[in-house]
Amino acid sequence: MGKTGASKPRLPTNILACLSEDNIADILLRLPAKSVLRCRLVCKAWRSITTDPNFLSQHARLRPADVVLYTYQYLDTPYYTDWDDEPHFTDIGLDVVPVSSDEAAGRRHIMRYPKMRDWFLLASSDGVLLFKKHEEVFVLCNPTTRLWAELPRLPRADKNSRSLSDREYAFYLDTASGEYKLLCRGNLTTTGTWCILSTGASEPRQLDMHAAEAAGITELVPSLRKAAAIHVNLHGRLHWPPHQGSVTGQTEMVVFDMSLETLHLMAAPPRTTDKMTKLFDMDGMLVAADFGKPKHIDLWYLEDYDARRWQLRHRVATPCELGYAMPHIVPRTLVSVAAAGDREGNIMLGNGGGLVVYNTTNKTVKNIESVATSRNSVVVSRHVFKESLVQGPGFVAAAQFSVDLSLVHF
Repeated sequence: MGKTGASKPRLPTNILACLSEDNIADILLRLPAKSVLRCRLVCKAWRSITTDPNFLSQHARLRPADVVLYTYQYLDTPYYTDWDDEPHFTDIGLDVVPVSSDEAAGRRHIMRYPKMRDWFLLASSDGVLLFKKHEEVFVLCNPTTRLWAELPRLPRADKNSRSLSDREYAFYLDTASGEYKLLCRGNLTTTGTWCILSTGASEPRQLDMHAAEAAGITELVPSLRKAAAIHVNLHGRLHWPPHQGSVTGQTEMVVFDMSLETLHLMAAPPRTTDKMTKLFDMDGMLVAADFGKPKHIDLWYLEDYDARRWQLRHRVATPCELGYAMPHIVPRTLVSVAAAGDREGNIMLGNGGGLVVYNTTNKTVKNIESVATSRNSVVVSRHVFKESLVQGPGFVAAAQFSVDLSLVHF
């Protein structure tokens, strides 16, 4: 044939013609967001599929959970100097690592922003990050689409009042409207005005919380600023971490019904450490990770949501660095504690001492070496991120955004 060696087999050029639109959509749904964006350039048919709102919503639901890491960008050195108490870092980079710990799949960078008082990461929900900027400005960023939104601003009775007079409690996606919402209160008093800030609204909307205030429930809701206070969205409700109940030896949780917009209490695991437990969603099941034990982490599963029946399924042995039952450790240490699960039975747990992945099927524990060493400029955050290509109401490109984004980079 005049050629040496075997020729590389080629796929038939019309192989895609054998696939239906549903087949192609099913394949594209399994791709990461960046690949989906590239596929839009292949042809008009693929662009039509990958821009359909139903496709985007389903794609977002199928994306795996990633744990967010803070990577500090230092001016000189990450080590402390003799003449200053603080390291000289200027920017914070946000990286994410898959819960599966498949480092080959990649820890990836999503954005970088200045380490300043007016860029404070409050929460993450359904592919969007919530920052508080300049004390009265709430900025939303979707790092996948690089679109931005601003929530309505809370009115102030005193223009000289400081940010701590506002308190943020929950950040979530309202799937019915497609709006991102922030549950907050105007001040720290018992009768403070509760309201909802929405991406699709121009002004705050007040809530009637008199019944919950009379029952003392509002004072039990932890602020987003508190370390272990990341809530979990499940079954149309937001669930906050357990706290000690009125009965000794029993714990309870505050729950917010997103449809009724009311607060109530529900039973938590019977034996968990007060203020040292984090919640996460494990493939549609609520799980509580108790970090209050010295050499292990207890994993409680809410097996029957309606009956409020919890069961201790796993006890994960961890390196000594992950133990928190020590006198000098305070609850706010959970600010750098990760707890997240995926559909494959993997659970990522960790803190400033490192990260481990526990497989619930094989009952094995694996260290994530990339963040298992101290003083490597990487800090485990409490946030979980799931990329989303959905464009909600109120989101615009950086060029059309009213807030200065010159110091933010992707």
